[in-house]
Amino acid sequence: MKKSFLVAAVLFLISTILPYFAHKEELKSDITEENEINMEQNEETKDNPGEKENESDSSFTFKVCLDGEVQTVRMDEYLPGVLAAEMPASFPLEALKAQAVAARSFMLYRLAHPPADGVHDGAALCNDPAHCKGHIDIENEEIARARYGAAAQIYVDKFRRAVSETDGQVMVYDGEPILAAFHAISGGRTENAADVWGGDAPYLVSVESPGEEDAEKFTTKVSYTIEEYKKRLETLTTSLLSGDADTWITDIERSEAGGVIRARVGGEEVKGTAIRAALSLNSTDFSLEFSPDSVTISVVGYGHGVGMSQYGARAMALAGADYITILSHYYTGAVLEVSAY
Repeated sequence: MKKSFLVAAVLFLISTILPYFAHKEELKSDITEENEINMEQNEETKDNPGEKENESDSSFTFKVCLDGEVQTVRMDEYLPGVLAAEMPASFPLEALKAQAVAARSFMLYRLAHPPADGVHDGAALCNDPAHCKGHIDIENEEIARARYGAAAQIYVDKFRRAVSETDGQVMVYDGEPILAAFHAISGGRTENAADVWGGDAPYLVSVESPGEEDAEKFTTKVSYTIEEYKKRLETLTTSLLSGDADTWITDIERSEAGGVIRARVGGEEVKGTAIRAALSLNSTDFSLEFSPDSVTISVVGYGHGVGMSQYGARAMALAGADYITILSHYYTGAVLEVSAY
């Protein structure tokens, strides 16, 4: 993989990471969602709570910075808490298994490509979702019950099962664990990593991702007064913004998936990711509608759009796809292997 992509990806992950904050309300999980499907899966989980030892994951330890303190953890003990932070517990088991493999792959990639010296006090990973991977201590009964209520044990067992049934499995490309990016909602098609981060990542290319339309935040709208809109855009350019507000963003270039790759703000070229951040949008797939005193911004999707769509994985699982099919769909050309650690 080209060095430029690695640098761009790491910088992006440091600044805007995978979608924990982007859909933290989703992560609280509506425990009544997909009740019939989940009840069937929960009955299976009661019979097989994933308590058997993971032969690969249990033998692998690594350092992670937990709330500012560097600790040594086992993969099989740590990964269920990552799933709890990164995907709603109500999602189908096959989607959770796909998430387990993606998270494990990302963690191994990050261990092989640690951040610069001085970050995390030498640990390659932390539990800050704005930098690495979120983590919730679901082994703590009080925390689990506060999050999931009466379904706490069922969901904890479900996370353990997703990890156990994918023991040691990772997605690899050219023999190396992949940077398994994921996001909440693609809006119908995922983004090319090159359009979002630059560089080259052959397994992170645009693919269709249907079935996400029922996600609560599939489409959102944000409104600003013209004055507030101007203030936010002025953080992106040294040019003076004058004239009609609908002329301040021009020459919009969009990706195959619909996201804004770049545009001109006040005549200066600006990346779509920077515009998204300045306007506090859920994604770069946005359109603008102006009135004399305000602007309304319509947004499709949630997150950076690269790699596996979590709601897309949910839709595929509900349609009968297994986790291997889901992973193969979203990570083009990558293959599933059991890591030798």
